[in-house]
Amino acid sequence: MKIEMSNKELFNVIEKAVNGDTKSKFEILILFEPLINKESYIKGKFNQECKEYIEDRVFDNIEKFKAIKEIKKFLK
Repeated sequence: MKIEMSNKELFNVIEKAVNGDTKSKFEILILFEPLINKESYIKGKFNQECKEYIEDRVFDNIEKFKAIKEIKKFLK
C-alpha cells in the first residue's frame, strides 16, 4: 500500500500523532512501513519480531517528538 501526501498533510498527521491521536499514529506506521520493513532484517533475513518492536517503539514514542514546532516554521 502506497500513500502519497503533501508536506503539509504529512505535517498535520505528525502534529495530530504528537498530540496523542491514535489514528494518526497508525497512519504514520503505514506511511513508513517500507522503511520499517527495510530495517527489520537481521543477518539478511526478515524478522517479524524486529518489525513489531520498531512499530511499538514508534507508536509509543511519537508523542515525544519535539521538533514539531520547528517544522511548522518551514511550512508557512
